[in-house]
Amino acid sequence: MRKLTINLVVHNGENYIQFIMSSLKEQTFKDWEMVVVDNASTDRSVELLELGMKTNNFNYRLFHNEKNLGFAVAQNQALANVQTPYFLILNDDVYLMPDALEKMVDFMDNHPDTAATAPRVMRWDFERARLAFRDGISNFEVAQAGFTTQIDAIGVRLFRNRRAVEWLRREEWVVQSDSKDVRDIFAKNILEVFGGSGAVAMLRKSTISNTLLPGNNFFDPTYHSYKEDLDLAYRLRNAGYVSYVLLTAVAYHNRTGVGPKEMGDWATIKNKKKQPHFVSYHSYVNHLRTLYKNEYWENILRDWPFIFWYELKKFGFLLITDPKAVIGGWVEIIRNQKYLRQSRKSVVARRRLHWQGIRRWFL
Repeated sequence: MRKLTINLVVHNGENYIQFIMSSLKEQTFKDWEMVVVDNASTDRSVELLELGMKTNNFNYRLFHNEKNLGFAVAQNQALANVQTPYFLILNDDVYLMPDALEKMVDFMDNHPDTAATAPRVMRWDFERARLAFRDGISNFEVAQAGFTTQIDAIGVRLFRNRRAVEWLRREEWVVQSDSKDVRDIFAKNILEVFGGSGAVAMLRKSTISNTLLPGNNFFDPTYHSYKEDLDLAYRLRNAGYVSYVLLTAVAYHNRTGVGPKEMGDWATIKNKKKQPHFVSYHSYVNHLRTLYKNEYWENILRDWPFIFWYELKKFGFLLITDPKAVIGGWVEIIRNQKYLRQSRKSVVARRRLHWQGIRRWFL
């Protein structure tokens, strides 16, 4: 039996396929297999995937969905086919450095109490990389042209109002960074985090049974897209598990929806004005469901003024700028309320962490 399964979900990702194939081919760790789920792509994704996996002699299984079922359902489909000790959740717009898998597997081997680890994820300027393409240069050289020193994700951070952000996003990963937080962790190898990035993360399969939702779902199938990583981070923490970012393992991510560098309300409003309806809708409804499903009532009562004020501002802003996101979101919550209640019951039954233990993550 192999040691690692790479779960790759694809939807119209033809521009990235050659790079993800090249990235995986160059990995120094070779003891892995792939489970690929195509979410009804209408471009050349499937053709390029099959060509790349066959050319590189990858051990793989490829599944097709007749319609786009969303990231959460597709990842659940992939996980149902995992039989290895570890599995990697991977987006198609990620480029892994050659030693990334080796470092993450070694870390998991040497830290059996760890449920999940993620690499340090840096911003990948994919358009700049594409402009560098010319005959005679490798995929790595093309990809490298878009590598930046700007952080994309080093773990999820939560505020007392339960606003979730990618910590240190868009800060420069350099010794003389303007960010004190970056300077403080720059020389470290590992960093404990509330949760890792949903773009690329390695998990221990043996932890799954203590975090499953009704229907043996790892990700909430009602989510479609967005906030799955936050929900998973909550469930892992509630079940008593720890997660780390391995700062010496590096991946690059072409994030299409970039949040503001500043943390204030005005910066958030300006960013939300740029969000398409699809993002606003799923982010809004899934955030509320994540809180209901995972929060301790003791913590909700203590932080209620912060949470209420933040959600009220968000509700008012969306009601003016994108009313369908609010109205449609609450319709969906009501429609799926039975599964939501069952999910909370399941999460509460598996809790191993005291309500005070999770408070250290609320800034």
